[in-house]
Amino acid sequence: MDEKPIEVKSFWWKYATSKDWVLSDINFSVREGEFVVITGPTGAGKTTLCLAMAGLIPYHYNGTLRGKVYVFGKDTYTLSSADMASLVGIVFQDPESQFLTMSVEDEIAFGLENLALPLEEMKERVHEAAKLVKVEDLLERAPYELSGGQKQRVAIAAALAMKPKVLVLDEPTGQLDPIGKEEVVNVLQSLKKQGITIIVVEHILEELAPFTDRLVVMNGGRILYDGDFRGFFKDAEEVSKSGVPAPQVVELTLLLRKELNTELEIPITLEEAEHLMNRLIPVKKFVQ
Repeated sequence: MDEKPIEVKSFWWKYATSKDWVLSDINFSVREGEFVVITGPTGAGKTTLCLAMAGLIPYHYNGTLRGKVYVFGKDTYTLSSADMASLVGIVFQDPESQFLTMSVEDEIAFGLENLALPLEEMKERVHEAAKLVKVEDLLERAPYELSGGQKQRVAIAAALAMKPKVLVLDEPTGQLDPIGKEEVVNVLQSLKKQGITIIVVEHILEELAPFTDRLVVMNGGRILYDGDFRGFFKDAEEVSKSGVPAPQVVELTLLLRKELNTELEIPITLEEAEHLMNRLIPVKKFVQ
């Protein structure tokens, strides 16, 4: 049987500088090709979970650890940084914090240089990754000259060039304007269609909802919900307790359900919401 791309078992983590556990008894796994969204209020432990899945905890952070994180059946604690980079790629909220070179091409190639790959293979990987995220026309530009959306796409390309089997993104649209957000969301949707296993931490859920396979909700270092997107938003009280802002179409439906005192299917896209409204408010044709 194939090993799961990510499997977190009874995982606890406390930073050396913190009194309390940041992650408490996390049990979580991801199937190959899944697109999983992790959400929750600030301080829920989402970023820390990303660091653990990418193998950066405990190697790059001091703290106390219990439990295990497995990547394709291998304990991350036993894997080298190079091994982890070929299995899990990670992209952070601020792409500039990851930039180290003066051109987009060099930025995408930077991680490959540490693998001592032949020059031709490096060039091939750079151009392949650039094409995947549609930055092939920016290769000679300086990363710092780009728009927010372009910078984030370059950061994603740099991760993809390592050919990881899993891509983890920590709030990739958090600092972007609407145009930049749309660019990144389009790239993520395209990558999902290619069967790449993707885990995204996000607060804003509307854009990701239509192609999300699973929603994981965290609060206080624990997982409160792990299931399909629509299922979580059925219970207005639980949504309110979670601290997760519901998409606008969900908020509207929950309000209507309360006002009309009737069960309504929760829409997760604008098209579904439009269909619901058309059923509730039939279009009347007026004949003069």
